[in-house]
Amino acid sequence: MQSIDQFLNSIEDGAWYSLKKLSKRLDTPNERLVALINVLAEANIVEYKNHESKVRLRHEWRHMLRSSNKEDHERMAVGTIVLPPKKSIDIQNIQITNLTEKELELGVRINKKLKELAIGMLK
Repeated sequence: MQSIDQFLNSIEDGAWYSLKKLSKRLDTPNERLVALINVLAEANIVEYKNHESKVRLRHEWRHMLRSSNKEDHERMAVGTIVLPPKKSIDIQNIQITNLTEKELELGVRINKKLKELAIGMLK
């Protein structure tokens, strides 16, 4: 496997994938693939069914990795912000306020302008 990007692009649709098939497609030893998946699962980027040897990209990351504009070759900043309850932040002169009583996890994609904002509740 040449990069993590190659792995993530292979599973970006959010479907369940067999590790055996991914290992062949990515030309990567199964042990190396499992090590990568364990790290990504711990970071809540993928869901991993160890007993079934299946993996999929978590829903909230599909939006972050989706290549909706293939001709856009600009470098893009991708990140996560945790917004505490009843607090606000400004991103590129856009105020984002959390009006809830819970922390919110904001996933952002930014190139020259804010391109996407995905919001999820932290457990």
